[in-house]
Amino acid sequence: MIDSIALSDLLKVPTLARARVVGGHHGLRRRVRGVNVMEVPDILDWVKPDELLLTTAYPLRDDPVALDALIPRLAERGLAGIALKPGRYIRTIPASMIEAADQHAFPLIELPPEASFNEIINSVLTVILDVQAARLQRSAAIHDRFTSIALSGGGLRQIADALAELVDRPVAIVDAQDVVQWRTSDQAPAGASEAPVGSTDVQRAGVIVQPIQVGSERYGAILVADDEAGLGPDRLEAIEYAATVAALRQVQTRAVAEADRRFQAVCLEELITGHVVDRTVLMERAAAFAWDLTTPRAVLLADVEAIAGRPFTALAGTPEEGALRHGLAEAARASLGAGAIIWERSREIGALIAAGGQVGPSSHEERARSSPTELREIGAALQAEASRRLPGVVVSVGVGRTALDPLDLHQSFGEARRALSIGRWAHGPGKVTTFDHLGLDRLLVAVPGPEAEAYCAAVLGPLEAYDAERGTALVATLETFLATRNAALAARRLYLHYNTLKNRLAKIEEIIGPYLEDPDRCLSLALALRLRRLPTS
Repeated sequence: MIDSIALSDLLKVPTLARARVVGGHHGLRRRVRGVNVMEVPDILDWVKPDELLLTTAYPLRDDPVALDALIPRLAERGLAGIALKPGRYIRTIPASMIEAADQHAFPLIELPPEASFNEIINSVLTVILDVQAARLQRSAAIHDRFTSIALSGGGLRQIADALAELVDRPVAIVDAQDVVQWRTSDQAPAGASEAPVGSTDVQRAGVIVQPIQVGSERYGAILVADDEAGLGPDRLEAIEYAATVAALRQVQTRAVAEADRRFQAVCLEELITGHVVDRTVLMERAAAFAWDLTTPRAVLLADVEAIAGRPFTALAGTPEEGALRHGLAEAARASLGAGAIIWERSREIGALIAAGGQVGPSSHEERARSSPTELREIGAALQAEASRRLPGVVVSVGVGRTALDPLDLHQSFGEARRALSIGRWAHGPGKVTTFDHLGLDRLLVAVPGPEAEAYCAAVLGPLEAYDAERGTALVATLETFLATRNAALAARRLYLHYNTLKNRLAKIEEIIGPYLEDPDRCLSLALALRLRRLPTS
């Protein structure tokens, strides 16, 4: 206890110089934090642990049974010892009390007749206050040392070196994976690799393990060599405070890194949305963030659809949403490699990938562009890593074409968005879709919105108006028939009688004109229906 003194040391003060220990010698290492005087028989209601009790035995002078039971009861309450002055109320200390003191290792001290309780109390409290003042001075020195390190921007090295000087022991600092980040000697403290970071600050294999922790999140641990003599309260406090400063440093480092990541994400968003048009600005940012934009890159977008059967949208605004997105980003870093430029977006993660495939030797552009198959394989590798790290996760991936010029990455981004959206619509969640693999949809999504709307209205407008006015489903009937070009099969898919379907087809011709025997008209209708179904983004 940092604010106490051993009873054996307390007996050296002048007012206790003539006191004699008559029992419980093995308990002299007990710590004393205060003094009390026994003035009433029910003193047990008024004593506190670690007190030295002074008494003349007056309250129990006529009760030998209570006197015999006093020491066991005081020992049970955790007192440091009892100092008894015989002579006036009891002639000598009973042998039964001495025997109980030895049995409980509870110091029993005989005071001389001239001893003054007031003088003893004053001298004992003075010693304890002196111990507390010295302890506070040492504690302040420890705090000042580490506070100075924190305010000056010192890192783990400065923390470990200062702690090693304060505790006069080898010190090592490890991260959450037990990898040594810094040590103050050629050898880490013995047992450093065996002591788990998750353990509490207890001695283990000759090493004090003090977790570096904020809340429930552990950043690592401080390891300090120990010996049989122990480290003592001052050194243990230094270790605890060093761990606090190390945790603060880790939080600061993480905050700086997070701010840097967010700024990078803003800059990347500006790049892929076409807001960066000045090549000088782009090259300055690339140099600042160590982006390699000399290699042609494509934009990859990965979106979490669900986790363990729960839609990702159900997690909106929860900590789990951010954790999943962060986990997907970590999976991307692991699968796409150090060369990929990865950032987290509001719902998904983005990446600028350089595949390095060669489609043919005919031109520099062809050699630089990655093949659609290679881009799809990269997306599939990301999905596999995400599944390994996040069991039960469903991830959709869209990849645009490779942009030879980084200022053209906004085109690849638009293609990746279309690939992600159309792939989800056409094939369901959990698929990898590249823009080059969109087929006909690749052409249809390039049609400007107003032009597509005008075309659909011209081709399908009368039929859509008829359905809206009468509540029929002729547009759906036409779509199913054109997908099969077989009336019997279309009737089965629509759960209609064959004659009912024939009547509907005839009604459609009556509204929009002949088409059944006109391949070009059927193509026009199919394209309009496809345009109507395509996602808008």
